[in-house]
Amino acid sequence: MKNLRTLFMLTIFIFSLPLITFAQTGGTYDLSHNVIAGGGGSNSAGGQFSIDGTIGQALAGTLSTGGSFNLRGGFWTAPPLNPTAALASITGRVNTSRGRGIIRRVRITLTDTFTGLTRSTQTNGLGTYRFEELEVGHFYTIRAESKNFVFSPDSFSFELFENLDEVDFTGERIFSVTNNQK
Repeated sequence: MKNLRTLFMLTIFIFSLPLITFAQTGGTYDLSHNVIAGGGGSNSAGGQFSIDGTIGQALAGTLSTGGSFNLRGGFWTAPPLNPTAALASITGRVNTSRGRGIIRRVRITLTDTFTGLTRSTQTNGLGTYRFEELEVGHFYTIRAESKNFVFSPDSFSFELFENLDEVDFTGERIFSVTNNQK
């Protein structure tokens, strides 16, 4: 009985050996898109397997197929979170060069240098202006313009990180000279 059992086990082993060999030599299984931290050998081969470039875990989303098996490999992570665009405002005032008065109806122009968009406003009765709902992280340029004044500074340029107050201009009146000769 013992010999019969040994013979049976030996027969099963002999008949299953080709199946084990086929499974280990790969058949038609493809592992061509794999990576371990960007490293690996330049070309690894053995039997019917060949791994070119890298070894290890399949890249995320790569479909490896072979026989009746399919494997979608890789490390899956959540998509990166994109922060929502924070909004900020810019306010300022336009004063006279002597510091005693304000200048009304000065055209203030704001340019978003990232997008090229331009917005304009005028100073109010108190000489102040305001731009709202500006995207944080963009680079802006502000200019003051008037037919009767020149301004110091003539412009401001900056990257906006938060609400910005007191972006002030100082205006010097331009005197025109007329020729009264006939």
